[in-house]
Amino acid sequence: MARQAMLLVADEIYYNLHGKAILQGIYHAELTIRSESLLAPQLIFFFLVETDNDDPFMFLRLHVALPGESPVLMQIPTTPVHISPGVKEISKQFIRWPLLVQAPILRPGRIEAKVIHDKGEIVVGAPWITYTGAATQDPPQA
Repeated sequence: MARQAMLLVADEIYYNLHGKAILQGIYHAELTIRSESLLAPQLIFFFLVETDNDDPFMFLRLHVALPGESPVLMQIPTTPVHISPGVKEISKQFIRWPLLVQAPILRPGRIEAKVIHDKGEIVVGAPWITYTGAATQDPPQA
């Protein structure tokens, strides 16, 4: 099986005492903004990368570019997974890694996300940022 990658985009990430990642505010569609640009507090790009045990990654770099902004790059460790003898069911290595983008400026367009590795790159599906126009005013209160 070929190397693969997926991406979740969220507002917050927390880790519990057992190392579980807890994502809050996961975007399941586009990121919609109501002005032509918006300064957000942060975005978490949570990458899920996998490969077969017999084709380990020699290096991994995460890449995210928001519309109109320079790319954010992060090199991540690729520690090999040691499988106990007799456990043949585990045939893949999984790497789950967050890339934090602090105070991003959101503008309409496509978010570019990819995983760069020793044999090439994997373009990952990322949401678009869409502009809905100016916010409407609330009706006057009686």
